[in-house]
Amino acid sequence: MEIVRLEPQELRLIRPLLLDLLESEVDPQEAEAPSRDALDSWLPRTRDTFKGENHVFAARERDRLVGFCWCVIFDPGTGLEGEVAELYVAPEWRGRGLGDQLVEEAVGLFRTRRVTFACVWTKEGNRAALSAYRRAGFAPTDQLVLTWYPS
Repeated sequence: MEIVRLEPQELRLIRPLLLDLLESEVDPQEAEAPSRDALDSWLPRTRDTFKGENHVFAARERDRLVGFCWCVIFDPGTGLEGEVAELYVAPEWRGRGLGDQLVEEAVGLFRTRRVTFACVWTKEGNRAALSAYRRAGFAPTDQLVLTWYPS
């Protein structure tokens, strides 16, 4: 067994494995679970480039920003993905629904741009953010996120 780095023209070789991965993540109990052919039609051609965009939605009171939602849209080579990178509302403006409005703007952008996957990272104890994310349609997954930092 050897481990090799694929050349850009060889990236198409991983398509069957990507489809296997997508298929393994579909809940077979789901009433409208997509077929492998449907998954194949959704999966763009894999590229060796990575492109991304930053989008920031802000809540403004007169000439002062009182909150923002920073989201990212990127294409790792398999189609558009999104992330809510940051959500913040100034303490004196919390409890007025600004977080919900900001996250809804991000989700609207994801829908418009036909993002196929979006995520958000937050701490379990951040109840206000969790509530805003859940109301916007984000849901917990059974995935475990591990981080690595250089020593």
